[in-house]
Amino acid sequence: MKNVYRFIYFLAFCSFLACSGNNKSGAVYESGKQFSSLIKDLNQKFTEKAAYSTIMFSYDKIMGNSILVKVAKDLDSTGLEEWLFMNGSWEKKSDIPLKLENQKPSDLLFTINGDFDLSKLVDMVDVSKEKVVSEKKGKDVECKSVNLLMKSKKTTYNKMDGLIIQITIETMDGSGKYDLGFDSKGNFEGFLN
Repeated sequence: MKNVYRFIYFLAFCSFLACSGNNKSGAVYESGKQFSSLIKDLNQKFTEKAAYSTIMFSYDKIMGNSILVKVAKDLDSTGLEEWLFMNGSWEKKSDIPLKLENQKPSDLLFTINGDFDLSKLVDMVDVSKEKVVSEKKGKDVECKSVNLLMKSKKTTYNKMDGLIIQITIETMDGSGKYDLGFDSKGNFEGFLN
């Protein structure tokens, strides 16, 4: 009988480890501690010199965290790789040439270790929730996704003016879904829908 109990405890412990590894407990963009861990993971996976054209985070209570990135080895690279993180592991999806139109690769890419601080997104998510509650009268809201996309801006000297940040907030009961825009400094730009 003791062996049966030991076996049950062992299975419970393994289930706990599996769930912890899948990161289903909360979205990576909900706390500074989770973002610090995420930044460390991205730097280990792609190196600290990695440059991104796209980073998309989404969270689902059943699936956990998903991350899609389009990443280059550094700011001078002309080729991107698309990677998806889901169910606790990374999978390379494709190779993508960077489309340069009289621009340098560094004009179309950003780093998370110099150009943009990902931990700013925690405050942007909080502001987004507050805006939906106060301006759209949403109740019991949660963040479903955070998207960063670098677009070409030919009319400015600051390449980070080309970074588009979109945060999607939904009501828990599914009655409302709102997309909000921010600039690279974290300033709220408005509702997108």
